[in-house]
Amino acid sequence: MPRFVDAAARRRDVVEAVKRIVVADGLERVSLREVAAEAGLVVGSVRHYFATSTDLLVQSFEAVVDTVLERLEDASPGADDGAGSPPGASRGGLEDAVVAQLCQLLPLDKPRAVDLCVWTAFKLAARTRPELSTTAERSHRAVAAAVGRSVLALRPGAGREELVREAERLLAVVEGLGLHAMLQGQWLDAGLCLAVLRAQVASVGAAVPT
Repeated sequence: MPRFVDAAARRRDVVEAVKRIVVADGLERVSLREVAAEAGLVVGSVRHYFATSTDLLVQSFEAVVDTVLERLEDASPGADDGAGSPPGASRGGLEDAVVAQLCQLLPLDKPRAVDLCVWTAFKLAARTRPELSTTAERSHRAVAAAVGRSVLALRPGAGREELVREAERLLAVVEGLGLHAMLQGQWLDAGLCLAVLRAQVASVGAAVPT
């Protein structure tokens, strides 16, 4: 009797193999043969789900982006945070919620560190590989929109130019922290990442009238 194969689980296994290869050796080593070996499968099994190496790369990038965006959305501050409260009553709580959301883009534990490393490798590759550019653009727009919503929660009634400026400032800080922590983690540890992030979030909310 043929054994049932969970297609979704098999795809996840292959994507996890891609991630391990990227973290260990970079995107250049990703191929159907290498990924099959890493996943403990034959090449034909991988081809059943990913026809070409390009297809494998694109779908793996999509999977990583979806995972990161899901974390970001799950940690997003509630739309009603601070609404209707006495002035300043929930400001600290709102800032903490925004910090918690942005921490999803930092390598503060192994899953986030792995995904940030892989995400960064794919985004850099998208500069010269058109097949990855659509996903790279989607990821940037989605992250920017999420950060923009958090800035609007911190600065209710902010004008469009102010909102865009502050969202880009905050996003630049988070991306810089993530890259720095990934490359120089012996100096920029989790505690310092959080301290920098809290200071930046507080400065975004500082212009809200009290």
